[in-house]
Amino acid sequence: MLTTNLASKTAEKHLLRRLHAKLPDSVRYQIDIASISLQDTLHNWHMPAYYVRSSLPDSNGEGTVLYFGDRSQYKSWTHTLFGHTIQPVSLGQFSLFQILGGRHPELTADIILCPLNPWTMPLFARRNWHIMPLYVDSYVDLRKPINELITSSDAKRDLRVARRFDYRFENVENDQALHEFFYKMLLPTVKSRYKERAFLPKLENIQHIYQNGVLIAAYLDDEWVGAHLLAIEGTDSIRSANLGWRNGSNEWRKKGLVAALYNQSFIWAQENGFIKLNMGSSQPFVNDGPLNFKLKWGATMVPLKVRFVEGQVEGARSFIGAKFDLKSLATQYFLATTPLLDCVDGKLRAINWNAEIPPQFRRQIALGCEWVNLANTSGAESSI
Repeated sequence: MLTTNLASKTAEKHLLRRLHAKLPDSVRYQIDIASISLQDTLHNWHMPAYYVRSSLPDSNGEGTVLYFGDRSQYKSWTHTLFGHTIQPVSLGQFSLFQILGGRHPELTADIILCPLNPWTMPLFARRNWHIMPLYVDSYVDLRKPINELITSSDAKRDLRVARRFDYRFENVENDQALHEFFYKMLLPTVKSRYKERAFLPKLENIQHIYQNGVLIAAYLDDEWVGAHLLAIEGTDSIRSANLGWRNGSNEWRKKGLVAALYNQSFIWAQENGFIKLNMGSSQPFVNDGPLNFKLKWGATMVPLKVRFVEGQVEGARSFIGAKFDLKSLATQYFLATTPLLDCVDGKLRAINWNAEIPPQFRRQIALGCEWVNLANTSGAESSI
C-alpha cells in the first residue's frame, strides 16, 4: 500500500510539472512567484535574531544592529556601520508576527534588518520599513562610442596610466588557463580586497560561467597579469562576472590594469554586437568603493528585479527590509556617512541624513535617482 501511494504521488508530481511547463510564461511566472513566496514565508515564519552592539568609528557613543535570518550580506552592514566585523549575539527565535508587530521588548535597535520576498514586501512597507536591495546592478550603454562613455576624469586618468604600460590582450580558451585564473588571480584578489567580508567564489560556478562566456586575459610583456571573465546574459547583454590580477597585488591596480581590462571588455563587447554591459552587482551603499568605480565608467544603476529567466524565477529573495530609529544618533551618523539605496515602486532612491551628494553619484541624480534627506522627515515618526 505504501509503495502504491508513493508511486501515485510521484505520478501526480510529473503530471503537474508537465502541465506547468505548457502554461504561458506570464502565468507560470505568477505561479512560481507565489510558490517561492509561500515556501520562503513558511520557512522564515520563525527566524533567528542576532544582536550587534559596538562603539561608532568616531568614538561618539554606541550603535546597535538587529537582524533576522542568516544572510552573509549582513556582515557588510555591520562592517560599514562600525568599521569592523563584529561577532553577533543570538537572541533566539521570533515569529513573523512578532517582527511585524514591533512591540516585543527585545526587538529594538538603531537599525533592524529582515529578509523579504514578494509576498512579505508589502506587509513590511505598510509598516514603514524600507525595502532594500541586497545588491544593485550597474549597466553601461554600449551603443555610444567608448570615448563618449568614459567622461569621468578619474577613469580617463586610469586609462592614461594603463596606456603607458601597453598591455596586450587575448581571449583564453582552455581549462588549464581558467584554473590558473581562479587560483592565482581571482581568489587572491577577492581576499585582498574584502578580507573578512569576502564572499569567496567557487570553482564550479566559475566553470559554469566560462562555458557560456569569455575570459579576456591581459599580458605585460610575456607575463599573464590579470583577466576579466564575462558572462553572456542574453542576445544583447553581457555581464562582468569576475575580475582578478596576479597574486591579488594592489600594485596592478596602480598600474591601470583594472581600467585596461574594462576598456578592452567594452571594445570586445561592441565588436561582438552587444549593446549593454552589466558591470556587476554592488552593495546598496552610495559610498561603496566598487559601486563608485563602476559609476565613473558611465554606468547607470538599476535595482534587482524579480524576473523569469529560461523558465526559472530569479531575484525573489534579493531584498531585505530595514527599519531605522531616526531619533537615534547612531542611525543619524550611519545615514550621514553612508547613504543607502532603497527601492520604491521599482525605482532606486538614495536615503541619507544631511549628507552631501558624492561627485560620482551626481549623474545618477540627473538620471532620476531621488536624493531623500530623512532629516526632513516629520518628527512625529520615530522610525521609517
